[in-house]
Amino acid sequence: MAQYLTAARIKAAVDSLADTKGKATLIDFLILKRTLAIKKATKVAITQGEPAYIQASQELIAVWSKTKFDLKAEREVFNVFASLDKKLGFRSGKYISNGTGSTIGGNPWQTVVSLTGDSPRLASLRDDYEGHLANLLLKEAPKTDKPSLYQSAVWRLRRTDVEPLLASLTEAAGRAKALRDYFVAECGLTQKEIDALFSDAGPGIEDTDLTDKAAEPADYLVGLSASVVADASSNPDLCSLELVAALAAKPFVILTGTSGTGKSRSTLKLAEQLQEHYGASVKGQIFQLVPIGPDWTSPKKLLGYRTPFGRERLGKDGKPTNESYEITETLRVILRACHPDSTKIPHFLIFDEMNLSHVERYFAPFLSLMEASAILDDDENAPIIDSHSLVVISEILDAEDKDSPEAESASFLVANDQPLKLPPNLFYVGTVNIDETTYMFSPKVLDRAHVLEIKALTPTEYLSGAATEAQIGIGAANDLLREAIDDRETGILEAGGIASVLNVLAAKHGFDETALEGAKALTLKALDGCFKLLAPVGFEFGYRVVKEVHHYMLAWCKVQLALGLAPAAILDKWIEGLDLALFQKVLPKIHGNRAALGDSLKALAAFLVGSNEANDPPAKYALGIDAVFGIPPGSEISVPAGVRFKRSIDKLNDMHTRLISRNHVSFVK
Repeated sequence: MAQYLTAARIKAAVDSLADTKGKATLIDFLILKRTLAIKKATKVAITQGEPAYIQASQELIAVWSKTKFDLKAEREVFNVFASLDKKLGFRSGKYISNGTGSTIGGNPWQTVVSLTGDSPRLASLRDDYEGHLANLLLKEAPKTDKPSLYQSAVWRLRRTDVEPLLASLTEAAGRAKALRDYFVAECGLTQKEIDALFSDAGPGIEDTDLTDKAAEPADYLVGLSASVVADASSNPDLCSLELVAALAAKPFVILTGTSGTGKSRSTLKLAEQLQEHYGASVKGQIFQLVPIGPDWTSPKKLLGYRTPFGRERLGKDGKPTNESYEITETLRVILRACHPDSTKIPHFLIFDEMNLSHVERYFAPFLSLMEASAILDDDENAPIIDSHSLVVISEILDAEDKDSPEAESASFLVANDQPLKLPPNLFYVGTVNIDETTYMFSPKVLDRAHVLEIKALTPTEYLSGAATEAQIGIGAANDLLREAIDDRETGILEAGGIASVLNVLAAKHGFDETALEGAKALTLKALDGCFKLLAPVGFEFGYRVVKEVHHYMLAWCKVQLALGLAPAAILDKWIEGLDLALFQKVLPKIHGNRAALGDSLKALAAFLVGSNEANDPPAKYALGIDAVFGIPPGSEISVPAGVRFKRSIDKLNDMHTRLISRNHVSFVK
């Protein structure tokens, strides 16, 4: 007859293990040990592609008994050593992809774990690791004990039929020791590991601790059935609508905002969701977080460099050579994006703290070539890596792992005698903080990007998890980015000039032509007014801004269609999209002191309200003694009642207030 541990007995083990010296990372050590034991090996890959790792995770941290983790599901995983308040131990299924494998690669683990090879790295235990375990995996808590090996065994066997292990055992102590011995053997724990990490004692298994049916997780994991805080930022199926719209319109986006507002997180979330969306159909990681250093003065830290002083190797001609190339993670992502099987899949480079160094220096090739590739008919004249260097790169990647996507991509290019160019499916996102350690972006950088501002939440908003920005499903986001990739690849948006960019809305998406012409006229009138008011203070804008505002409006309309809005409803809220376009493309370059700017910001805000120079508030300002600049009657924009350019007006008013109080202002705080 089957015998299972009761919910009460398992709950007692959970409560006991939570309040011990064991750190949360102790579970990662046990997962590593169990994976090695299953493989009967001394080295193992801790990745989703390793069945032994998935089995070990299922046994030691899975909440449910199903055989496959749902990476999108909340409370899919429970860490029994991190559950002091009965909730801290819960994790989403993503822990499987970013948990143990990431943890053991950290610096604190270097005394215990050795990682060798690449894609994937193989983890093994160092020769002298046992002496470092307590320092790494136990807390300095004098009033608490080490976790009980007996209670750990109960947790491991929480849904296992233990009747074969107990056999004819009747004594409580003997039963508990049988479970303990099974757990030790299963994880391959040595006596030195046990002495370092566990208390080798615990309560027995009484008759009342056994039942004929496996306990339900909700009966021993307090908080499992409680409602999850509705944090929109953690919803695995949604991502930032504004970020997707900006990327669809332009592959380079800059995120500004106060430190700690989640600028990097929003882009990483989008990239991670797309990685999961494509799953096994894509080889390798489709994104890379690139922390910018304060000493970056050239593109070498991004693109690597060729050197004649590398380790000796055999070239493809069979001759020894020291010629080498320092290959960066950024370069690997670019190569993966160029792989023939991945050309329709969005790839991301996420530059963290982008302005810690002068962007114009280290990012210069990207600034030039992302523009050139959209203009030149023969984009082979705009390489990011020349064909000669690519030969060396290909040889080195082949020696590492010729089956990796970056090695295959480089090999294809070399075989066709092609250089490496920036692919249309590569997107660039940079985060920006402004303080005494950073540099302000130059106009040419801001001119080539969409600038989004991430607002800080109030403490109440943060704790409530209320959604503070519009969201879009990851499936729709993927479709929009893929369509943008197609447009970039074919150059269709460049073909007919600015005037025809929005015509596709009538031709293919059912927009009324007459109403669309009215929306286009409004767009031009708004741009003309902004130009007229900003030119006298030195912030006139050129062809690129006008073009990209139109491109953005096209992308924004496609986003609205993806959300289910009808063309007529989209045209009714056209000002909402145009507001975002002006905010991202016209306002970011504005900066200066009171003498230079005068009341131009206040006048521009008035213009966006719908005023001309004769209205109140007036859309005009004075510079010097006699010079007055404004919007003459008849040139104002028509803003329907109850509609406004909210984002831009609020920003301009905020900038004007800061200009008055500080005598200097910039868009990026």
